[in-house]
Amino acid sequence: MIKRRISSKLVEARILALYELDQFVNYIRTIHPELNLNESTVAAAVVLNNLPNLFRENPLLIDELEKVAVIIKNRASRNAP
Repeated sequence: MIKRRISSKLVEARILALYELDQFVNYIRTIHPELNLNESTVAAAVVLNNLPNLFRENPLLIDELEKVAVIIKNRASRNAP
């Protein structure tokens, strides 16, 4: 297996994504308190798997995602050396 160096920015982004996933799992448990942590995590995975279809069916979501992408790119270009 080839080892590759992962940038600290990517590590930070992954930590943020994991934090937000954890928050979403907790949110699912507020909707369905009978789910345990494992079950609500699987439910979150199912939702994530279905997100592309949700975006295809709701163009406004794509517009919002594009706005977020522009903001992220603008921040990155301002912070570039």
